[in-house]
Amino acid sequence: MKKKQAIKELALRYRPREKAKKHGLKALNNIELLALIIGSGQKNCNVIEIAKKVEKQLRGGKEAKSNADLSKISGIGEISANKILASLELGQRFAQKNNPKQIDNPAKIFELSMDLIDKKQEYCLAFYLNGRQELLSKKTLAIGGLNYNFMEPRDIFEPAFTLGASSFILVHNHPSGDCKPSNDDLLLTEKVAKLADLMGIKLLDHLVVGKNNYFSIKEHFSELLNV
Repeated sequence: MKKKQAIKELALRYRPREKAKKHGLKALNNIELLALIIGSGQKNCNVIEIAKKVEKQLRGGKEAKSNADLSKISGIGEISANKILASLELGQRFAQKNNPKQIDNPAKIFELSMDLIDKKQEYCLAFYLNGRQELLSKKTLAIGGLNYNFMEPRDIFEPAFTLGASSFILVHNHPSGDCKPSNDDLLLTEKVAKLADLMGIKLLDHLVVGKNNYFSIKEHFSELLNV
């Protein structure tokens, strides 16, 4: 078996530290960035080879949620695993802070729908998003009883086409304060999702807002949205 090259035997242009010093961190690929975090390799297995295993683990179907997942990789101890996961968490936090308009979870939509909490009537809103899931516009679609048969499709999709939206999220309130969706709410979600698919737009979620809480249909009935 051919012995794997030690990192010091690689050409300078292939060494992550030298490459970063000369061209900056943006010039490094994911494996090279991981190699910088890991720091050093083992006998017969340089840091690049270890970084490849880590990158494969992180990109796999099962997300590495703790250092125990990464610590199983030869050459990655608890300290390196914590460094990697801490770097990922920090990157995500800064990304969210630098892009406050990105709608990546139902809690953000709930925060933007707080004006519905004290409404005495039922309101239906639509949040239109671009390809990066950034908020383009928030529009009121209907006031009164929410019934698909009386909701014009153009009221939903015309703003989406005008804005150039890639997706949207529906939100409506229950004046009773109970955020549990009714059968009609679920039926509405399924019908709108199918129609959206035909229109080339994605319905990402449908939130039902109660007094102090919300119900995400995506989180509980995802099959209604995956048409």
